[in-house]
Amino acid sequence: MRKYPMLRVRILGLVVLAVLMAGCQQQEASNEKQARLLAARNVELEGRLADGQAQIAALKRGHAETLRAKERDLAQCEARNEALQEDLRNGIAERVRDVTAAVMNENARLREANASLQAEIERLKAEIERRRSPAR
Repeated sequence: MRKYPMLRVRILGLVVLAVLMAGCQQQEASNEKQARLLAARNVELEGRLADGQAQIAALKRGHAETLRAKERDLAQCEARNEALQEDLRNGIAERVRDVTAAVMNENARLREANASLQAEIERLKAEIERRRSPAR
């Protein structure tokens, strides 16, 4: 009978060992499943990160192009503004020359008229003096 209890202990030991091995295999399968899920999640996140970085790069390129276009527009506006100011300065100078010429012409005409009127006054004074002189 002694053989049988030893056999029972050995069988019991083998059963316990089999149960423990089965439990470890299930835990390994669970860990492997979690590792696969984490790997899949990492791949998904890396893809989303790459997409986000691509969008950021595209936005930066778009903003840079917009900025360059605005700078070109600004340069054109500044050049146009300078041209208009130059035209304005030239227009004012031309108007001043025209007005000055007109004023000088008018001044010359008025001087001639003044000289003519002065001569007429002198002639009339002389005539008045002459008319007064014989009457005395």
